[in-house]
Amino acid sequence: GLPEKLPENDDGLPEKLPENIIERGNHLITKVIEAATNRGDKLSENRIKILRLMIDNPYISKADLADAIGISYTAITSNIKFLRGKYLRRVGPDKGGFWEIIV
Repeated sequence: GLPEKLPENDDGLPEKLPENIIERGNHLITKVIEAATNRGDKLSENRIKILRLMIDNPYISKADLADAIGISYTAITSNIKFLRGKYLRRVGPDKGGFWEIIV
């Protein structure tokens, strides 16, 4: 099923992530880094940041990723291209779909 969108505060921003979600995110990142090491892939700092942001918000857009990390939309696209199929999967359409981390 679809991951639930985070409940929003009065300002429309997502509430702070519960501790168990943060812990799950750290666990997923660790598993991805281990898988990458085993495959001989080098996960750059930006690729890890992309995955972490996608774990925090599976609905995040490429434009929002670019803003959050401070790199270009083109750089986001090429990093996602590298990650896709190995560590990352898009579920559903560009608009309304979400990112899923796979290991």
